[in-house]
Amino acid sequence: VLRTKTGDCNEHATLFCALARSAKLPAKICVGLVYSEDGFYYHAWNEVYIKDKWISVDSVFDQIPADATHIKFIEGELAQQMDILKIIGQIKIKVMEYK
Repeated sequence: VLRTKTGDCNEHATLFCALARSAKLPAKICVGLVYSEDGFYYHAWNEVYIKDKWISVDSVFDQIPADATHIKFIEGELAQQMDILKIIGQIKIKVMEYK
């Protein structure tokens, strides 16, 4: 991912997590939904522990902190991320209002 500069959100989140941890920053991968252009989509992003709090980081959308359209369901490594499969297709979201 670093060398080719390609990959989807999962690869970007994994790379960010590895780089943050190599700099001695606690980091984790989050998976859930994010709103983009015309709807909600499965997505992965990160949280990094800085100054006594977890900060959301989305390297795909270049957001620190990640915006409110990120809905986290799971955090953890690949084994935990696979639990998202249990809820994909079962979630219905209706946006009532936004500003």
